[in-house]
Amino acid sequence: MTLTTSQRHESLQPDCQHSTSRSQPDEEAQWLQAFIRDVDERTSKSSTTKLLPSVHRLKQLIESRMQLRMWAAAMFEEVPNKAPYNAVNQASPPRSLVRGYEHMIELLNVIVVQVAPTWTLSTTGSIKLMGVPVQAILDWAMGTPSGHAFFLDAQVNACFKEILGVWRDELLATSKSQSVITTAPGNWLSPGAVAAIEKDANLDRSERYTFEELFLCDPRGDPVHWGFKSFDDFFVRRFRDFDKLRPVGYPDRPEWVVNSCESKPSAIRSQVKEVDSFWLKATNYSVSEMLNHHEWAEHFVGGTVHQSVLLTTSYHRWTAPVSGSVVHAEVIAGAYFSERSTNGIGTEPVSAPLYNLVYLSHVATRAVVFIQADEPVGLMCFIGIGLADVSSCEILPKFMTDWPKRIQKGEELGMFHYGGSSQCLLFRRGLKLAFTENALPGNQFRTLPVRSPLALAYE
Repeated sequence: MTLTTSQRHESLQPDCQHSTSRSQPDEEAQWLQAFIRDVDERTSKSSTTKLLPSVHRLKQLIESRMQLRMWAAAMFEEVPNKAPYNAVNQASPPRSLVRGYEHMIELLNVIVVQVAPTWTLSTTGSIKLMGVPVQAILDWAMGTPSGHAFFLDAQVNACFKEILGVWRDELLATSKSQSVITTAPGNWLSPGAVAAIEKDANLDRSERYTFEELFLCDPRGDPVHWGFKSFDDFFVRRFRDFDKLRPVGYPDRPEWVVNSCESKPSAIRSQVKEVDSFWLKATNYSVSEMLNHHEWAEHFVGGTVHQSVLLTTSYHRWTAPVSGSVVHAEVIAGAYFSERSTNGIGTEPVSAPLYNLVYLSHVATRAVVFIQADEPVGLMCFIGIGLADVSSCEILPKFMTDWPKRIQKGEELGMFHYGGSSQCLLFRRGLKLAFTENALPGNQFRTLPVRSPLALAYE
């Protein structure tokens, strides 16, 4: 096994499959055009449209504050400084498909009760991108200067939290969302989706398993939904035989750290600072802000951060990277739909997801779990980061109280729900790490298995 020390390796590798702001959202535009046509046709046949209470409160908030109303209007009129909207060879400036904030409100009102994420946003079903319908509506606005300010506003985020909570509770976690968990084209059990999931889950080249062999499901007893009760039930599906398919690397050797999530390495950074400019194009981590100014942040100043990102098709449950004791755990509320500022017209365009992953590790909703690991690792921290739409982080209840709570390497710690996600592992100052070759950004095309060896720790 080849090892590389963290002290010599600092990088960030892009992977367009994981973008929180895709660089070529043609499929997204096709879906959005079709969705808008459908909503327009329905609206034309109805004299009045009653807004859901949560959506109505967002509209009221925007119109109660002059600055918010200005930002909300301007963010659909400004041109985002990101591809493909800022293409230099366009004959005329592009225009947002969403016609303004009032139109945004109208579209949100439909999505919250009727639209669950599909396997693809493409109208042809040929592009393997997870459907994130709310982000499809807001992608343009997110990339503008006014949108950047709008989506960082605390009251706006409180409204979106309520809206997304209704979407989750009234649709995504209920049997209503079973409509996208079928074998029909574009749905999550369609041949294309199942093939992609099987490809991404079969990480041992010497073995090949079917979806049914990989995951707990029942396609024979329930040929329509395969036993999945909702979109969320499908999203957090379990391996059929976890220990066989994802054995724990070096379970009895405390110097070995394993991967907490089924994920692709995207960044390693050593000598991280307490406070840094994480919103700039460099791969800067600001430890204090990542950890919401927790008193233990000082232990990681000068330490190492390893970040990775999960595929849509991946296993979305997390496990402990080390054996030890959970000494603190919390979920930090974050900003919804915020992405790194483009710094205005004429500056370098945003190229997804080069900088957004680092940026979101500071501002998005995130689960923070401090573990006092057995020596030599000592105090370390796992951060689970929700990236898109209603993505949320759940720490298992038993680790949320009565600390310290013993945990074994490879034991389930929590899970992501509903949407895109990333993870960061923070290691204390003074700890040296030799990362496995597969844990280095850009060194592999396949996902690094959950519970597989990540790094050898030493002092």
